[in-house]
Amino acid sequence: MPSIDELLELLEDGKWHGLNEIIEKSRLCKFKAETITNFLAEYAFVQLDKKCQKARLTPSALDFLKKIQRIDEEEER
Repeated sequence: MPSIDELLELLEDGKWHGLNEIIEKSRLCKFKAETITNFLAEYAFVQLDKKCQKARLTPSALDFLKKIQRIDEEEER
């Protein structure tokens, strides 16, 4: 699974996740995790709290991912 997918899957609960948690659960190195979260933030997929070093999906990104999951589930039937 590509790294960006792993990170999005981790964040799909819509809650804040600390960078250390993201690194641990995704098994990405710190540089790669920061690069991906910064990229996702630049394009408004995630909100970053740089002071507290945490990230979460934006409501619109969360809604988008849920719609994609529903479509995938319907296609599997």
